[in-house]
Amino acid sequence: MDTNSLDWEIPDGTILAKYADITMEEFVALVGRHDYMLLRFNAAGDVVATISFNVEGIVRGLVATHICNWLFTGVLPGFGAATTCAFELEGWRCRPDVAVGRRVGNVIPREAPRMAVEIRSASNTWRELRAKAARYLQHGTQMVWLVDTDARSVEVHRVDTEVAVHAEREVIEGGDVLPGFQVMVGDLFPD
Repeated sequence: MDTNSLDWEIPDGTILAKYADITMEEFVALVGRHDYMLLRFNAAGDVVATISFNVEGIVRGLVATHICNWLFTGVLPGFGAATTCAFELEGWRCRPDVAVGRRVGNVIPREAPRMAVEIRSASNTWRELRAKAARYLQHGTQMVWLVDTDARSVEVHRVDTEVAVHAEREVIEGGDVLPGFQVMVGDLFPD
């Protein structure tokens, strides 16, 4: 795949490479050469260019901050939170907006994150996001948040549990996945 010719005028949601046409090493090189673009994987593992608007970046930071502050309490030793970290999970690649996973050093994790967060962007349909949530759960992720910046709400997906939608004035609890963690949904969005 010739990724050197990519330029910044790629439309949001464009598939840049099918899963079978790019290795994880080529993806990492692509991200390094085009750090001005947010490159992620869709539910099929294809590389997709997305435009990250200001509100999405702010929400990504707020979610990560709340989770990191909780992690600093020492409840989950050996775990950390990361933004836009790539994972390679038994033949599926993903790059959640925020993930809680084991600290593995300077390698691409091959163990599913304990928790994954996807923030809806203009190029994401709910069908695509829910398909991604299902893939995360299938590969061992215990909880997935789908964050809607327009509705200021969060859908929480867990294995063998009905999807729960939390509105702005509700509290999300981490349950057995993030023991003791809780946050008001409204605190995940800018004022």
